[in-house]
Amino acid sequence: MIQLVVDSTAAVPADFLEQHSNVHVIPLFISVKGEYVPEYEATIEQVIDYSESTKKAVPTSQPSTGDFLKMFESLPKEDPIIVICITSGVSGTYNGAVLAARQSGRKNISVINSRTTAIGMMEILEDALEFIDKGLSFDEISKALMESASLMRTTFTVDTLDYLRRGGRIGKAAGLIGSILKIKPVIYLNDNNEVDVLAKVRTGKKAAAAMIDYLHKNSPCKRIGIVHIENEEGGRALQAKVLEEYPDIEVTLSTGTPVLASYLGPGLTGIIFESANDGGNKNV
Repeated sequence: MIQLVVDSTAAVPADFLEQHSNVHVIPLFISVKGEYVPEYEATIEQVIDYSESTKKAVPTSQPSTGDFLKMFESLPKEDPIIVICITSGVSGTYNGAVLAARQSGRKNISVINSRTTAIGMMEILEDALEFIDKGLSFDEISKALMESASLMRTTFTVDTLDYLRRGGRIGKAAGLIGSILKIKPVIYLNDNNEVDVLAKVRTGKKAAAAMIDYLHKNSPCKRIGIVHIENEEGGRALQAKVLEEYPDIEVTLSTGTPVLASYLGPGLTGIIFESANDGGNKNV
């Protein structure tokens, strides 16, 4: 059986894990009260309270090489392994998994840079399970998942650039400009897998319109996911708008995780989807 390993920023639901015995989660770590704990032992509220009170980024840590090796060793030696990691644009998890795969001595380990996170990683995971059900080989599935990752599109808007700036994910100048001009930025992962600005608008309504326009430009789509962080109302409103435009496609709503909250802060809403258009990311 092909074993699938995904990191904790995918927020794989517990019932999903119960239904799929070949799906395993490896945690990232986050500092709570000065001690690193697995992400699932922290809460988004703790992250926000710390960052707001200290005006500092909440420290996070990727799984170590040893963590990955322990995971690999816990799986049957004869089984191929596919690892799906948060985008290398914001985390070193992918590089760590690649190193561990090389050190493991196992031949059939494939590591996928998802080029996304959260529900986007779940979409790739669902692709993997579909390919397994279809009877594709390990090599065929690995190649297909790399193609899926290349078609992932991730865009979101945040209430403040402070969290991205504190965590070093964007330049300080961009954070300063955003706060002075009261801009509500729309962010995306560009062709180079970097956090970039898709649009600079002044209202939540215009931010939603910019994200939906980006969705249109990268359509048709296979799956569409709406994600939020401490903003369920905004997430549901965005989901409703997308459903109006794409009534024949499942549009899911889910939340981010504590590690993602440490990068992005509260108030986020976003659209993460798998495009069927191989023309690359298209700016507005």
